[in-house]
Amino acid sequence: MNKAYNKEPLVSILLSIYKVEEYLEECLDSILKQSYKNLEIVCVNNGSPDKCGEILEKYAKLDKRIKIINLKENQMLCGGRNAGLDNASGEFICFVDPDDWIEEDYIKVMVDAIQTKKDTDGNFYNLILNYNAVNYFINKDGSKKLIHVYDTSEGEKSIKDYNKNPHIETNIPMWGRLYRSSFLKQHKDIRFLDGINTDNIPYTIKLMAHMKTFYAIKGQKNATYWRRMITLDGAVTVDVLWKNLEIPYCLDDLYEYLKKYGFEKEVKVMFLLLFYLCYPRHTDQTRYYIKYKELMRKMEDVIKSTPDVYNQDDIDLCNMLLYTDNYFQFNELFFCKFSHQKTGDETIKYKLFNIITFFQKKTRYGMKTTYYIMGIPVIKVKRSNKLGARKFFLFGLPLLKISIK
Repeated sequence: MNKAYNKEPLVSILLSIYKVEEYLEECLDSILKQSYKNLEIVCVNNGSPDKCGEILEKYAKLDKRIKIINLKENQMLCGGRNAGLDNASGEFICFVDPDDWIEEDYIKVMVDAIQTKKDTDGNFYNLILNYNAVNYFINKDGSKKLIHVYDTSEGEKSIKDYNKNPHIETNIPMWGRLYRSSFLKQHKDIRFLDGINTDNIPYTIKLMAHMKTFYAIKGQKNATYWRRMITLDGAVTVDVLWKNLEIPYCLDDLYEYLKKYGFEKEVKVMFLLLFYLCYPRHTDQTRYYIKYKELMRKMEDVIKSTPDVYNQDDIDLCNMLLYTDNYFQFNELFFCKFSHQKTGDETIKYKLFNIITFFQKKTRYGMKTTYYIMGIPVIKVKRSNKLGARKFFLFGLPLLKISIK
C-alpha cells in the first residue's frame, strides 16, 4: 500500500455490475482518479454476459485496489449489493453504479464530513448524504440534457425531517451516501431484498430507523456524482416503478420490520409518495390496487393514530384503498382527488430507424390518453365523471362511449 495514504481510513466502494460494458471503463477511471486514495473497490460481476468481466480483469492488473467478486448467475441489483457488502472490509462503505461516474473529490468530501461532523450530543454521524449529484441524459449529438439537480439544505437531518418530507432521503439512492461500517455490522440483519432491483427501499429506511440523525452535504467543489440516465426514465426505473410489484412488496417488508422493532409510529412508510409515482403506470393491473389495499389493512390504525408521521393525504389514500368497493370506483376517486400530481404523465414513442416517430401515446394523470400517428392525434380516450366510463374520439369527433356500472 502507498505510504502516502496508508493512514487514511479505508473506504470500500461497492459496484454491482451487469451489462454496462459501454460505460464501465469511464466509471472505473473516475474512481481510480479520486483524490482520496485509500480505497477498496469491490466490483461484483453480477453474472454479466458481456465483456464486463474482461474489463474488470484488465483494470485489476493495473490497480491492486480493485477486488473482483464473480457471481455465476445474475442476482439482480440487490443480490449484487449484498455480495459487495459481504466482501467489503473498509471503515466506511459507499456505492457507485457502474454506468455513472464521480468527480475527483466525491469520496473525500464525504469522508471529511463523517470524520468531523457531530450531532448535538457530540456523536459522529453514521450516514452522510451527498447532494452533489446531477442526473443527465445524453442526446444523439453527444450533448448532455440536464434532467435533475439534487437539492437540499446542508446540515443535520432527523427522522422527523424525513417524516415531513421523504424526498430528503429517497431522492439520493444508494450511490449518494457514505455509511460507517461499524454501524452496518451492528445491524447486520438488515440486508437488501434478494431477487429484486429496488435497493434503497426498504434497506436505507430500516437503517435510518436506528439513527437519531444523519448529515447532508451540498455545494462542495469537484464532488459531483454524475448520474447517467440511459433512458429519460432511468436505467432500471421503468422496471422497478412501473412494470412489476416490487414497490408494494418492499413497503410491506419495511412496515413489518418497523413493527418488529417498535418503530412503526416513529418512521414513515412513504406509501403515498410511491403510489403517486407508480400507480398511474399500473391502471391496467388490478393486482397493484389489491397489493396496496392489503398493505393498508395492516397499517390503518398506525396511519390514523400518528399525526406527527402521517398527514391527511396519507389518511385519504388509505381510506380510498380500504373502503372503495372495487378497482373502478377507486380509480375514479383517486384521479379526481390527486389529478394535480404530475407524476401521472406518461409518453411512449415508437420510432422508425430510431429517427421518425410514427406512433406516440400520451397519458395525462390517467384521465386522458391520446394516440398519435405521424404526429397527428387520431384517437383520444377520456375518463368521464361517471364510474368507470370512457369516451372515445376519432380525429376529435365523438366515436364511442362505454359505461361500467
